[in-house]
Amino acid sequence: MGLIDRLQNQKREQVFKELLGKKYSSLNDLNFAYDPIEEILLIRIKRLVMDGKINEAEDVLFESIKKSKTANSIYIAGEFYTMLKELSEEQLKERNFSPEEIDEGIADIKELF
Repeated sequence: MGLIDRLQNQKREQVFKELLGKKYSSLNDLNFAYDPIEEILLIRIKRLVMDGKINEAEDVLFESIKKSKTANSIYIAGEFYTMLKELSEEQLKERNFSPEEIDEGIADIKELF
């Protein structure tokens, strides 16, 4: 595994540890089998992030959780916040977002679960 992959995995591990707390042991133990609706949601969120619409993506995430919270909702949130953690502070700023907002979002997700 290359350096970039290790760094990305570390960020992913960090996000999931924050979200799942004591329920977390390892990414290898998590089941990321999404149903088709969840897949579409994740694709939509990722597309919005790639288009620089992070605030809109976060709104979509929270709306979907409030409307229909599933067992996989926290994993979708984890994927979203991992994507954001992989962006530099400057990239976040260009997209009207900040590292503090990532931490706040993770805390808000934890409260919902």
